[in-house]
Amino acid sequence: MISVIIPTLNRPGPLNRALRSLARQELTDFEVIVVDDGGTSPVRPVTDSWRTALPIRLIETDHCGVSAARNTAMAAANGEYVAFLDDDDIVFPRHLRAAHTVLDRGTADVVYGGALVSSRWIESIPRNVRWLPRKDYEFDSRFLLCANFIHTGSLVCRNFTDTAAQFTESMTHCEDWDLWLTLHTSLGYRFAYLGETTSVYHQVPQCRGAVSAAYLSSPTPFTLARRNLFRTWPSTDPQIADYRAWFTEFDARLDRLIEDGRPAPAHIYESAVRTLHHRFVTGHRADHAVLDSLLPEHHSAHRQPARVR
Repeated sequence: MISVIIPTLNRPGPLNRALRSLARQELTDFEVIVVDDGGTSPVRPVTDSWRTALPIRLIETDHCGVSAARNTAMAAANGEYVAFLDDDDIVFPRHLRAAHTVLDRGTADVVYGGALVSSRWIESIPRNVRWLPRKDYEFDSRFLLCANFIHTGSLVCRNFTDTAAQFTESMTHCEDWDLWLTLHTSLGYRFAYLGETTSVYHQVPQCRGAVSAAYLSSPTPFTLARRNLFRTWPSTDPQIADYRAWFTEFDARLDRLIEDGRPAPAHIYESAVRTLHHRFVTGHRADHAVLDSLLPEHHSAHRQPARVR
């Protein structure tokens, strides 16, 4: 059985879509655990409306953050495997079946499918998907030390509640990346890419999700989280150091852009990973010309000189 974990906070409409996508799953041997992270919008009417179609449990907690909410759900999970789904994302009908098929063979402990990245609500694969960014990368353990290329909602893994692994509750961004590194590096979990698109990662501006909200301040929470993760998971590999330096400069330029009052380009991180993943796995150095094309330096006439401390 698979335990599907959904943390939610004040998004009953998107949560309803997420649950509808689970009701359409080809595999039926799963349970759904929804954790209401202390929100003010009513969640119970949404979960109650799906009780005849889904084996669903609702856990209501004080507001402690997404990592704590997931850990709470993990403690209640009965499945041999666990899947993660954010309340504003959806999975396609084959998602759980495809994951279970590979996990059941015993050749992998963690599997993930490809994810479409959409700035509007979709619940099925569009006829023309070329306009949508994607997260659909083969697994590379060394590149995982540079960037997160696995969407949370695309992943299903062996239940790890009998280990010390968990989501770091002080983290509000990149907490999924930190867990992937823990599972692979500390627990030795084997990762495998399913080779098919199984989910949608919604970045709808009006929804004020983690990405759009993060790009409203500088330094962004992603800058701070990435800085912390590079310290937590050190590496002496020169190629990893090269790509980490690229992402550090990427963050610095994006922070300056936001400081100047200009919006972050849509799907800017996805564009960066799309270019760099192939260069990394083929043994090339990080290309700073790519950085210049994604985030060209602009010198604001209104920016004050830095203070000397």
